[in-house]
Amino acid sequence: MARWVVAGLIGTLAGVGAPSLVNACGALQPLAPVGLPRSGATGVSTATSIVVFGRGTPTGFSLMAGGQSIPLDAPVELGAGADATSGRVTFWRLRPATTDGFLVASSEHVLTATSQTGPVSVTTFTTAAGYDKAQGVAPALNALHLWRVRYPVSDINSGNCVFDEYHGFITVDYTPGSVPNTAVDSVVHAFTLAQKNGGTTQTFLYTGGTPFVGLEPTGAYPTPIGLWHPDLDPTREYCLTVSAVGDGDIARLPVSSQSVCAQVVQLSVGGAPPPGGAGGGCAIGAPADVLPRAWPLAFVFALGVGVVRRRGRR
Repeated sequence: MARWVVAGLIGTLAGVGAPSLVNACGALQPLAPVGLPRSGATGVSTATSIVVFGRGTPTGFSLMAGGQSIPLDAPVELGAGADATSGRVTFWRLRPATTDGFLVASSEHVLTATSQTGPVSVTTFTTAAGYDKAQGVAPALNALHLWRVRYPVSDINSGNCVFDEYHGFITVDYTPGSVPNTAVDSVVHAFTLAQKNGGTTQTFLYTGGTPFVGLEPTGAYPTPIGLWHPDLDPTREYCLTVSAVGDGDIARLPVSSQSVCAQVVQLSVGGAPPPGGAGGGCAIGAPADVLPRAWPLAFVFALGVGVVRRRGRR
């Protein structure tokens, strides 16, 4: 049985992409806020918003420019997402409390904040003399795949990362967008998933040096440990667009991909009722009573995988 667990976990890790981030079941660990543009950036457009990501709500933001204190508007929460290195995070936007929200020209900007562990340096960068409106290159979206997996009710909150009867899975194949004067790991991509012909919309934010790929539900018991598990209605078709922003976001429009649509494939693990519904589906795996109910977290830590809880229980 131990050998089955190890093989299954390694298979999941291999399927996510490299470097890959999967999330085991555990308390969400604090992460000190990180700022975009990242520390060391130069020639930053004065028409640039500062984007901050982290875990836990940072407070006490303070911005210095050229040695002078710059008042800030209240942080605007942009939503949940992930960083390629840090895993699941929440994003905020910061701008100076001026009419145009611009940064100070030709100056070093130092942003600090207070996190759960005390005062922290968020980012330090230097601005250019002004801004331009040159557009970037839009992401190219190649493929979208969606699944909804049904689990036995007895598995909910049983220690195996299943917190609902149904969990959505998504994989995306795309070429990331680019923005002038913006490092690859400072571009923020927004994945907007909407029901075709009207309905609910979900947005997932992502930044980092490697593309977001999602998690495919493979194996006898696909465990929902991906960075994004959207809520999916198997009777509806969904369409995805990917946009990218970075340096000079106040002056230049976001660049967006074309829209790609997909049906939701329904799956049901062993021991769960058939998927049913308009989309049809199939059963996978063995009966639930022969499947592991929890992975040894010590093994997860040994692999160097960050421990991040999927989301709060309903």
